Amino acid sequence: MRAQRENNIVIVSIDGMAQFYLDEGKVDLPNIQALIEKGTVAKGMKSIFPTATWAIHTSLVTGCYPKKHGVLGNWVIDRTVPRVGEHFGDKTWTKEESVLKKTFYDVAKEKDWTTASICWPKTKLAPTIDHNIPEFYEQELFELFSSEQLWKELKAKQLPVENYGVWSKDHSRGHMQDALTTDIAKHLIEEHQPNLMMLHYLLPDSYQHDYGTRSKEVYWSLQFIDEQIGKVIDALKEKGLWDRTNMFVVSDHGFVDTSWSFYPNILFYQKGWFDPSDFRTKTKVAAVSNGGSGYVYVKETDEVKKQKLIKEVHALLAATEHVKAVYELEQFGVLGLPVENELDDHRPDLVFEMEKDCFIHYGFEGEEVIQKQAKFKGMHGYSPDLEEMKAVFIASGPAIKEGHVIEEVRAIDLAPTITRLIGEKLHDIDGTEVEGIWKEELTVGDYNNGYVKTK
Repeated sequence: MRAQRENNIVIVSIDGMAQFYLDEGKVDLPNIQALIEKGTVAKGMKSIFPTATWAIHTSLVTGCYPKKHGVLGNWVIDRTVPRVGEHFGDKTWTKEESVLKKTFYDVAKEKDWTTASICWPKTKLAPTIDHNIPEFYEQELFELFSSEQLWKELKAKQLPVENYGVWSKDHSRGHMQDALTTDIAKHLIEEHQPNLMMLHYLLPDSYQHDYGTRSKEVYWSLQFIDEQIGKVIDALKEKGLWDRTNMFVVSDHGFVDTSWSFYPNILFYQKGWFDPSDFRTKTKVAAVSNGGSGYVYVKETDEVKKQKLIKEVHALLAATEHVKAVYELEQFGVLGLPVENELDDHRPDLVFEMEKDCFIHYGFEGEEVIQKQAKFKGMHGYSPDLEEMKAVFIASGPAIKEGHVIEEVRAIDLAPTITRLIGEKLHDIDGTEVEGIWKEELTVGDYNNGYVKTK
C-alpha cells in the first residue's frame, strides 16, 4: 500500500541568477521575497567547476561533483569516436548513458512518488520521470523524447508545444519558452498532482549572455521569472496542495561581464596541431569551451610523444593573454574532475581558465587568437570560487524554518536535502544535507515515509 505522505516537493532552477541580485536588492521580486520571508535563505550557494549548466544541474540532482556523476561540462570530446560530445541540448547521450550516479528523482520513484520535470538538463529518456519534457533546442527532439502521453495532453489543450524548439533557440523569444514551461507546470498540477516536480527557467541566463549583468533587460527577466513562480504557487493553492508543498528555488551559477574572446583552436591550428578538415585523423590537439574555462584533448597514441605535446600546449596556453590558470591531470581532483584512469573517454588532458573579462570560443575561423567579443556580453563557466559565480538557495514550506538565514551552502548539498524529505539517503556522494533549515516541530526524514509531524 502506498504510504501517506505529508509533503510534495517542487524544485525551481533559475538559470544564471547570481546571488548578487538578491544581495543588492535592485529588482522587485515579490514572490521570491515571500518565499524567503516564509522560509530559509542561504547567503549564497557555491557552484561546481566548471560553472556550466549541464554539469551543475547534474550535481544538483545527484549530490556529486562531475568526477562521480560523469557530466564534465556542456561540451566534451568523446575519445571513442572521436567527436565533440554535446551534453548541451541533450543531443548526444540519454540520461542513463551519461549520468553515472543515482538522482533524487530516482529515489522518489523508488518510493512510489509521481515525478515530473520540465526543461531540466540531462533528463532525456530518464525512466524514473513520469511526466518529462527534457531541455532541448531542436523541435524534433522535443517531439521524439518528451513523454508521449503528456505531449498529447498539451497539444489537446492547445498549448503551443510545436514552438518549444524555436522559442528555446531564440533568446528574444525566451520569455515565451519560460511562459510555456509555467503553463505545462500548471497543467501537471491540475491533472496529475506530481509529488516531485522540477522546473528550469532560462531567460535570465539568455539575457545576461546578450546584454550583460545588471542590465535593464536582465532585471526585467528576473521579474518575469518571479511572476512565473507566482503562477505555479497559485496553481498549487487552487489545487489545495500549497500547504503541503516544500519549494526550493535555486540557480546554477552567477555571471560576469566579458570584453574578450579566446579562440584556442585557432592557436592550435597555427601550430599545426588542429585540422578542421579532418578532426578524426589529422587533429592532434583540440579544445572545447565551457564558457570561462576550457578542456584540451591531446590525441597521440605514443605516450612519450603525448606527454611532450601536453607540456608544449601547457606552456603555450600559460603564455597566452587573458589565460588565468592551466591545470594538469594531477590537479583535476581538487577541481572535482576525474583523474588518471577515471572517465578516460571524456577526461581532458589539460584544463584552463580565463580571466573573468574573457571567455573561450570553440570556433576556428579567422586568424586572431584573441578577439574583441561580439557575441556574448556576459559569461559563466569560471571557477566557483569567484564571488560573481555564487548561485542562490531558497527553501520554503511546511518543513522549513521561517524567516531564517543560513551560511553559504553548496550545489552538491541540494540532493541529500531533497532525499531527506523523501525519506531516503543517497550513498557515496560528495554533498551533505543542508543543516539548520528544518522546523523544530518536525522530525524530518525518518528514512521511511519522509518527514512526519510531531506536534
